[in-house]
Amino acid sequence: MSTRPATPVEFATLTLGTELGRGGQGSVHQVRNKRINEVAADGGWEVVYKEYAPAVLPQVDSAALAAAVALPGRLTGEQGRWLCEKTAWPATVVRRGGQTCGFLMRAVPDRFRFTLRTLAAGSQGSPRLTTLEYLLNEDAYVAGIGLTVTDRDRLLLLADLATTLDRLHRFGVAVGDLSPKNLLFTLTPRPECFLIDCDAARTDGATVLPQAETPDWHVPAGEERATRQSDTYKLALLAVRLFAHDQASTDPAALAAIDPALGALARASLGTDPAARPTPAAWAEQLASVSGSLKPGNKPRTSGGAKRNPPGRPATPRPSVGNSGGSGGPATTGGTGTGGAATGVGMVLAVVAAAVALLVVTGNSSSHPAADSRPLTSSRPPRPASSPFRIPEPVPVITSTLPHTLTPTPTPTPTPSPSPSPSPTDPIAIAAVGDCFHDTGTTDHADLTATTCAPGAFKVLRINEGSTDLDGCAKVPGNDQSVSSKRYSRVLCLSYQSPGGDSYHARQGDCVFGPNGAGPWSLLSCRTAAFKVLAVYSGTSDHSKCDSWPHYNQWRTVPGSKGAGRDVLQCLSMVFPDDAGYASVRECLLKSGSTFTNVGSCERSNVYVTGRTSTPNNPAFCGQDASTYWRSNEFPDVGYTVCWRWR
Repeated sequence: MSTRPATPVEFATLTLGTELGRGGQGSVHQVRNKRINEVAADGGWEVVYKEYAPAVLPQVDSAALAAAVALPGRLTGEQGRWLCEKTAWPATVVRRGGQTCGFLMRAVPDRFRFTLRTLAAGSQGSPRLTTLEYLLNEDAYVAGIGLTVTDRDRLLLLADLATTLDRLHRFGVAVGDLSPKNLLFTLTPRPECFLIDCDAARTDGATVLPQAETPDWHVPAGEERATRQSDTYKLALLAVRLFAHDQASTDPAALAAIDPALGALARASLGTDPAARPTPAAWAEQLASVSGSLKPGNKPRTSGGAKRNPPGRPATPRPSVGNSGGSGGPATTGGTGTGGAATGVGMVLAVVAAAVALLVVTGNSSSHPAADSRPLTSSRPPRPASSPFRIPEPVPVITSTLPHTLTPTPTPTPTPSPSPSPSPTDPIAIAAVGDCFHDTGTTDHADLTATTCAPGAFKVLRINEGSTDLDGCAKVPGNDQSVSSKRYSRVLCLSYQSPGGDSYHARQGDCVFGPNGAGPWSLLSCRTAAFKVLAVYSGTSDHSKCDSWPHYNQWRTVPGSKGAGRDVLQCLSMVFPDDAGYASVRECLLKSGSTFTNVGSCERSNVYVTGRTSTPNNPAFCGQDASTYWRSNEFPDVGYTVCWRWR
């Protein structure tokens, strides 16, 4: 477990801003005085509040909502961060008068917005959410509203969604109402999706409200809703309609024209027998493979890729690194680090008459459009309206009627020589942010093998598409190695998962904490009882290098990859509650209440230090003088008692 479930919040403590949307379930509002993941280096994320309508509240299963909120706490730190990066997952239950009335969730990240463009008036209004509905139209319409989307983009979006579904299923989550109204997308820095309306999901068999479905996105009659198999059915519907450029098509012909195997996956996934449907993992594998083949100028795939390791860490101060959202931290009772997430599954699927062996490796501020994004009357996008969350009616499209598949009389044709087909399991091709690998290759050539995100693995931090420039990862915080594939024109930015925890990537000025002894340490915000990093040295364990740093009181060696040459030595300084912590005898301080501050001048101070001992809470040491003390249960050696007198 990485964190404990968030304590419910009383509605009266919320400062609400603008109402962002309203639907059949309730309304969504800005929240001005709360944030999620505040310990992150960027200060955390904005949140919004979904309030259930009075008519809906009697149907709300409060226990199911609480269980959904608790899910991130049952995951590892990496898994929990991934969940919050890919979904607007319920973060905290909100109560009014002791009764559940709604919940807080992360606001949609800014990258999932765009400004609609019209022929009549150009760009219109404030940015709106990029729901996948926009892409279920002809290319001329999509381009006309200001979006540029290629077939390869569509494949990569579907691959990201399939990977997300596979990972959610392994967490015990079925999305249920999977439709383009509940899916957002972005193409930068890479094609990816973001799920909203997550309280509609089924988590470990429980649902917050009775399951509902968006019109034209129903499972076959009589089938149970919100299952892994129903998610696959709707994934196939989305794939078919994205390439048919149509809101309601169920014909895989356009998808099969891109790749026959994808067409076969769609036909199998749209079958009425849920047990016979392929898995999202199978979809992710084939989509990733086909997306690479659409890139012009690709070369045959090889078993590995070129790689580059960053230069050694300098001993001089370095830029501050951002915290990716680790939770928890020190107190006077100490703290612990967090572990990694398990990734990677193997799947085999028989599709129609061809047996295809498939292996997949799975992975990674705006507002919500409405509390309930399901349409009230129609599944097609409505005409332009004042609401920034409604989608214009698609432009008229003239289509020609083509005959169904014709079967001409077969004529003998020469049997072509078999040509090698690229492996559909190239790890660089199918990697997603958050996936982990072992690298057993050489210094210049990677040999990646999918693995769980455990110590000793490399985790994908970022993927640079359309490039083989290894230097593109140089400025990615936490990057330790970059790997490229010419076949797929991709660069993976990899971060070593040190047995010493993510504190391995700490820079000067960052703060870290962990157990006193063996065990991983974590990056976290600088606060009392954490250790601030004074300096970082690479490839040495000589802690005498720390002696010259002011306020140094702890050193630590963090193991790196492939030998001691990658280990780092960190010189650390305890963050005390005030300036008494590092005050020396005869130093002047300003005492205000129980806080001591060094103001740099005895004239502006009102007390001075008469004695100091490393034994906490030892007033007898001070005799007739007053005393102040502080202790750390985890690191008792850095505690103190400071004696003082009034000036």
